[in-house]
Amino acid sequence: MDIFTILVFFLLLNSGESQKIENAKFIELPDSISGVTPHNQLLILINDDQIWIGNEAVANVTDILKAPGKPIDSLTQALAAHKESLGELSDYEKHNGLPVTILGNKETSYILLKSVMATCQHSDFREISLAVNQVIPNAPKNAGATGNTVASISGKTGG
Repeated sequence: MDIFTILVFFLLLNSGESQKIENAKFIELPDSISGVTPHNQLLILINDDQIWIGNEAVANVTDILKAPGKPIDSLTQALAAHKESLGELSDYEKHNGLPVTILGNKETSYILLKSVMATCQHSDFREISLAVNQVIPNAPKNAGATGNTVASISGKTGG
């Protein structure tokens, strides 16, 4: 009887509504108490050196920081290729834009993040979510992030 009770509790704890995003090992996400789950259709990964879409490096961070505020041409091309691979867009997607989730190191500069988000917006990816580690509100400070759940801070831009 005790084994079944433990099994039931285990299944209840591990079958929540939280959505996991495969986090690259080289990205340490910032912490947040956001409870919104991110969409998981297109992931843009930002580390100290490169910007990635999936397993493909599409831009060099140092080149982007040399010309802040300008659209990132290689990212624009990669987003256009992804948009083309989706085929016909629904009316909702045409009106609101396509979803994208950005995973960046917590030390990622705002200037770089702003350039990536502006490039996404100009490429019609306007439902932008920023992935963060979800932490439990009012938890003891030594508890830290849950480490297995990724939430998002999202909002529609432009449009």
